Amino acid sequence: MGVVERLRADSDAIWRKIKEHPFVVELYSGSLPLEKFKFYAIQDYNYLVAMAKCYSIMAAKADDFKVAQKVLEIAYLDATTELESYKKLLAKLGLTLEEAVKAEVAPTNLSYTSFLISTCALNSVLEGLIATLPCFWSYAEIAQHHEEKLKDNRVGLYVEWAKVYLSNDYLRLVEMLKQLVEELYIEAFSYDKLSKIFKTASRFEYMFWDMAYKMESWTV
Repeated sequence: MGVVERLRADSDAIWRKIKEHPFVVELYSGSLPLEKFKFYAIQDYNYLVAMAKCYSIMAAKADDFKVAQKVLEIAYLDATTELESYKKLLAKLGLTLEEAVKAEVAPTNLSYTSFLISTCALNSVLEGLIATLPCFWSYAEIAQHHEEKLKDNRVGLYVEWAKVYLSNDYLRLVEMLKQLVEELYIEAFSYDKLSKIFKTASRFEYMFWDMAYKMESWTV
């Protein structure tokens, strides 16, 4: 078992909860209230902007040009799949990019992106990649797990959003990221430390869905 599959196996309990979160189930079945999805879309757009910063940091830190090139290629694929689709999605929700950028970032979103940026800035490139891996990978697993529900989903906007994560380009992005983690991993790294980073990011993924479902806001 490679390090990627080992990390995934050790966080399986968290991932099962992610795939069965009410937001996810209702989104794929088409019963999710639109205002919850609209809130999610605004928050996720801001999250993806932070993710782009993470990949810029890691590319700048990479000592090996080939590693930097792969990091930038993953970032490019994300920009041309997720971020590009969000520009169209926000417009269909009656929102502009300016409105999304100016929106207040929810507490959980701020905590998650702060964790990602600090991990990428203060740790190795491998540790930064592992921190971002649960986001990319779990979206692909969620889509594959609930794909059958899309056949009866009558909300075209939800179906269109979900299909991004079933696309060949997106799945290629996930495989590239997993492969790069495998290539960079050496026994000198503490597996326990890497597992802690992966589990923390996985927990934040669950919390992000929960944040969107509850339409979390600051209390003061």
